[in-house]
Amino acid sequence: MSTVDLIRHVKLSTARLPLTVPISDAKVFTGRQKPMTEVVFLFAEITTELGHSGIGFSYSKRAGGPAQYAHAKEVAEGLIGEDPNDIARIYTKLLWAGASVGRSGVATQALAAVDIALYDLKAKRAGLPLAKLLGSYRDSVRTYNTSGGFLNATLEEVKDRASRSIEEGIGGIKIKVGLPDSTEDLRRVAGIRDRIGPDVPLMVDANQQWDRATALRMGRRLEDFN
Repeated sequence: MSTVDLIRHVKLSTARLPLTVPISDAKVFTGRQKPMTEVVFLFAEITTELGHSGIGFSYSKRAGGPAQYAHAKEVAEGLIGEDPNDIARIYTKLLWAGASVGRSGVATQALAAVDIALYDLKAKRAGLPLAKLLGSYRDSVRTYNTSGGFLNATLEEVKDRASRSIEEGIGGIKIKVGLPDSTEDLRRVAGIRDRIGPDVPLMVDANQQWDRATALRMGRRLEDFN
């Protein structure tokens, strides 16, 4: 006869990671946000009666970190006594426990840490990498790096970081665009394409600051850089 292992304890914690250099994307240049100076993390550590454990995290940028932590603390007691295998059911239970603030945004960001912790616990208990537990389709996946392409960095800095990323095995590069002067966006894209060559995938991210007409116009001009 199998023994059902139930959740015994949940520990929530939060931490602030200050950034050495504040970073900016298009939302800063349109005046909608300030440069990002820190990232706030929410951690969830879940332990069962038989001693199995899992850890998950969520994060916020610019605002929302304290709200995520507060919301998670209010609903986390609903985990106690639950079977950690029932991940989807637990998620729905906690979502409805805090439904008075909505079922998106801060609420789901807070529950993400719990959700990840439950999957981490399940994979560890099974003795499998999470990808294998979920039924992996491939052994590797090509990655891209966007952390070196923020708009506060000079073009030369972005080019150097792109080169380093490729040397370290990153498969593609994404940079930020959406400056008030679109010719400057195109100058930066051209500089990166020239540096990384024609075969490395290159992507751009305007962070929701282009309207439909601008996106169509810029999309046509960006075709020259593939």
